[in-house]
Amino acid sequence: MRKTTGEGNRHRVGIPYMNQEMSAILSEIEKETSDHALAQSIYFGPTALTHIKRLIEMGGSIITDTTLVANDIDESLLGRNGAKVLCFIDDPQVVSLAEQRRVTRAEVAVDYGLAVPGPKLMVVGSAPAAINRMITRRQHEPMSDVCVLAASTGFASVVQLKERLMDSDLTSIVVRGKKGGIPVTVSIMNAILREISKTGQSTVV
Repeated sequence: MRKTTGEGNRHRVGIPYMNQEMSAILSEIEKETSDHALAQSIYFGPTALTHIKRLIEMGGSIITDTTLVANDIDESLLGRNGAKVLCFIDDPQVVSLAEQRRVTRAEVAVDYGLAVPGPKLMVVGSAPAAINRMITRRQHEPMSDVCVLAASTGFASVVQLKERLMDSDLTSIVVRGKKGGIPVTVSIMNAILREISKTGQSTVV
């Protein structure tokens, strides 16, 4: 029997919203990682891919929580409208502010990322504190121009944070459970961009 609670419905929306693009992305991730369970654990918010397509069309920003992810995203797939990959984690001002506030660099980097104009994809492959910061910010302000890819790996606290993100109204793509990490994040990101690039090419006049 289907649950009728809000939480139950939120956690089941991945299947009804699965479409051909999402299936192709998951198939590519599974092929690349040889991990069937990983592909099965990835949740797509119903408007996540639309948001990323719009970001690329409008020259928006993909903002990562680590330079390792930023460096391995295939920027050749971002098109010619000015979309870019940014990472603030090593920015001297971020480092200084984190020390002053006695918080993590990841939290301050999120604040810097959210201040960037235009549509954004916030990519979290390492720092759970970044996920928590975005959930907290959303409780106090609108974030309609933000999509979050959450693929941090870890145990109970990280798993719970990812579930909280799914339970929020933030547009998101989430690797549920304990799976994730930097290589997984890069694999997901590039698979998404490749699929969007294919569909974009097919509609070019």
